[in-house]
Amino acid sequence: MKMQNTEKEIDFSESIKKKIMKIKLFSILLIIALGSFSVTAQETWSLVKCIDYALANNVDLTISFNNAEMQRATVLESKAKLLPTLNMGSGVNYSFGRSIDLNTNTITFDQTMYNNYGLYTSVDLFNGFIKLNTIGFNKYLLSANKEEATYIKNKLVFDILISYCTVLYSKGLREVAKSQLVLSESQYQRMQKLVDIGRESPITVQELKSQWATDKFSLTIAENNFNKTLLQLKQLLKLDAVQSFEIEDLGLNSTFSATQQNIDSLFKSAVNVLPEIKQQEFLFKASVKELAIAKGGVSPRIYLSAGLYTNYFDGDPLEYSKQMDNNQSQAVAIGITIPIFNNASVYSDIKRKRIMVKDRELLLQKQKDILYSEIWNAIDELQSANNEYQSAEELYDFSKLALENATKKLEKGLASPTDYEVAKQRFVSAQASLLKAKIVFYMRKQMLQFYKTGNWNHINQ
Repeated sequence: MKMQNTEKEIDFSESIKKKIMKIKLFSILLIIALGSFSVTAQETWSLVKCIDYALANNVDLTISFNNAEMQRATVLESKAKLLPTLNMGSGVNYSFGRSIDLNTNTITFDQTMYNNYGLYTSVDLFNGFIKLNTIGFNKYLLSANKEEATYIKNKLVFDILISYCTVLYSKGLREVAKSQLVLSESQYQRMQKLVDIGRESPITVQELKSQWATDKFSLTIAENNFNKTLLQLKQLLKLDAVQSFEIEDLGLNSTFSATQQNIDSLFKSAVNVLPEIKQQEFLFKASVKELAIAKGGVSPRIYLSAGLYTNYFDGDPLEYSKQMDNNQSQAVAIGITIPIFNNASVYSDIKRKRIMVKDRELLLQKQKDILYSEIWNAIDELQSANNEYQSAEELYDFSKLALENATKKLEKGLASPTDYEVAKQRFVSAQASLLKAKIVFYMRKQMLQFYKTGNWNHINQ
């Protein structure tokens, strides 16, 4: 009887264990499924997507577009000032006490009322071309505002490119740190097994364990740097803090080569396409028009005006509508005003505008000088990046071979952990240098292409 009870208890416990195992297995599968869902739900952004999103959501760029639209309205307003003015007016006059009776043209002490209406127009026949020059001035300002918006757009794209590549670099360093940690852990575990069977000294294991701890710390630093650079890119894109965000690689595994660039030919291309140069050119032309406007202040003004008037008197026996017809009057006038002395304001304004034209010309030349230096540096930096990449690639191959040899010697007991650590750190440094050289070369090459076209459309290719 006891045997049967014991067997039943064993069967019952076995069934419970099976159920527990099923629950654990289901929990593990659920965790894996949820983990894979979270990974797939995390959105990956390419460089082009980051640029497009930033251009669509940047406040400074939107403000620059709004400024251009306001200037466009100013251009339309200045064009409309060439047209004649047309206005209509009306007034009512009540007189009390002594006044002139407008019907009899005699003195009266009665209360009188006078109501008048007028429709009048005027147009400038000549005003020293001030209005025409004002139109040209506002057009050049509009063009300058458009170029400023393009400049802000290009600068935003450049900032995104720099931030994106910085994230890629920190991401690469994190991957290097991870691989080194795996390598240190495997060496430590292998050496620990040798110690357990008495074939290796415990001191060697302690040194490898110390190196393993150092690599853990290096990985922590690399992860923190990666998170920091990723946060900076998210802030630049104006993303939410809780939004998951990952970036794609740029595919920098291809062979790099730099062709020799001519500074002068590249400068000539850049001068004709870069918005910062074109903006200064438009501002210079606008200052010339502004000087012409100031000079127009010393010219005579010839104008033509015309009007249609009528009125009503409360003492007139005629009806209101008949008085409107009978009391009509028309007037046409042509006149001229000649400036003689206006407290020297016109001549002072001309002098200031002449100085402004010279300043704008100097600023244009200064911007061209800055551009020439930038292109010069960019060409030199591209060549330096190419040389650095070639050296980094060679260093990577040799340091990788040295690490493999040091690993084999360590496993055979022919090298100390210190020798192994030195070879490993050289390989880590070579990996970082090669990654940096690739990214820097990519950015310099993109920059030179920008000088040729004046935009970043080549990034989409």
